[in-house]
Amino acid sequence: MRGETSVRQLRLLALLQARPEGVEIDEAAGELGTLRRTVYRDFRVLEDAGYPLTSERDGRRARWRMMEGYRHRLQLSLSWSELVALMTARRALAGLAGTLLHDGAASALEKIRVTLPKGLAERFRAAEAMVSAPAGGRDYRSRGELVQRLAEAIDERRTVEGRYRSRGGDGQQRAGERKLDPYHLRVAEEGIYLLARCHRSGEVKLFLVDRFEAVRLTGEKFALPEGFNAERVLAPSFGMWSGRPRKVRFTVAREIADLLMERKVHPSQVAQRRSDGCLEVRLEAALGPPLVAYLTGLGAAVGEIEPRSLRAAVLREHRRALEALEKPCVPT
Repeated sequence: MRGETSVRQLRLLALLQARPEGVEIDEAAGELGTLRRTVYRDFRVLEDAGYPLTSERDGRRARWRMMEGYRHRLQLSLSWSELVALMTARRALAGLAGTLLHDGAASALEKIRVTLPKGLAERFRAAEAMVSAPAGGRDYRSRGELVQRLAEAIDERRTVEGRYRSRGGDGQQRAGERKLDPYHLRVAEEGIYLLARCHRSGEVKLFLVDRFEAVRLTGEKFALPEGFNAERVLAPSFGMWSGRPRKVRFTVAREIADLLMERKVHPSQVAQRRSDGCLEVRLEAALGPPLVAYLTGLGAAVGEIEPRSLRAAVLREHRRALEALEKPCVPT
């Protein structure tokens, strides 16, 4: 409770510094999302703390402001379109609420907002209804501390130890201790991933943050490999499935050709329309479950899959699905 009060009073100070013409109590209460009497009490607390505040009556209303010469304004010059873009970025991170990746962005944007001139602040508030973004399918509120620890380890180049649930060939997850040199955090639609070197295998791999049961910082330090580039390492991934990239080719029927022309399924994708209206797609990706699942999901619209091993994997999935559908339904 005390922390919330301090934050509110700091926001009130920022508001006063941003508006030299002064702020009415009702106006400040609306900006801070609190009660009128709470704002009045905060003004008195700031006065008692020694801040040079003054209030002047304009008819029946009083305007509070900082005395002349007391200015520590944030030196930013942002346009309305830039603010809308920042707000959209914050909303796109809504699925990461509870981690520094979302909460830090929300806090920074709020600090910027309260320093805006009144007219721009009002336009910014009205613009919140203009845009939206998907919230994401995961809830990271219980993992905020874990993500914070991983970010600190990456920043300080410190090795971590933790218990991680890996998925075996039978599809079952098994927990075991891991010792990792964390290099990079990657945010994707599926969740947050850690790119790290595993001490056990000596390889650089991707680890889904959701599968960590705990993470501990060690006293060991590490150095990034010379010339390390996270984007280059992640480029072959398809759906965040890491592995050796292979050349892939397939065709899709003309009914969905336009969809694949508009939406790339992989950064390496090259698509070319054929004379019969079908689309020939080429890319380089790991031949893992995400790629198999994607091609299986296209159903009868996909054909001419290469290499043969990938085609066989897609056929197996179709046969398994058909067998499951043909089984008699058992009433519950």
